[in-house]
Amino acid sequence: MVLLLLVAGVAGAAWWQWSRAPADDYDYAAAFESQTPGSTLPLLKIRDVVGKTADELTAVLGPSQNCSTTLYSSRCSYATGRTEVVFIDGKADWITVKDLRETTFAPAALHRIGLDESKTSDKTDSELIWTGLNGLKEVRIVGDGEHVEFIRVKAKS
Repeated sequence: MVLLLLVAGVAGAAWWQWSRAPADDYDYAAAFESQTPGSTLPLLKIRDVVGKTADELTAVLGPSQNCSTTLYSSRCSYATGRTEVVFIDGKADWITVKDLRETTFAPAALHRIGLDESKTSDKTDSELIWTGLNGLKEVRIVGDGEHVEFIRVKAKS
């Protein structure tokens, strides 16, 4: 019986201290959640990437994660594989931004690469396509009709 009273007393004291503690107003959800669905926050500014050399891109995207070279081009991954750049004649020409499932499949997705929303030149159920947008040869958003899979920019080639 004494043991039961002792346990009850300790539990009561602990509850009393806990109930008087100041409220924790830290936003844990905001600190640990991924980007919200439909996000249009820019991942990069395409104008800071197009036409740059591999050395110049290090200042913009950080060091490359993986590179391979062919006869006419080289391909490097940046930002843990999220951005892939194909260098043609030593300059960033084809840029692919991947892993965008949190982005809604719509022209507003252009904001993810620092471009303003614009009317498409062509579209299908799975692609939104612009030609000549901001002096770029082609911008193509590929998705499933609801979310973006990747955005590919062809600067000159």
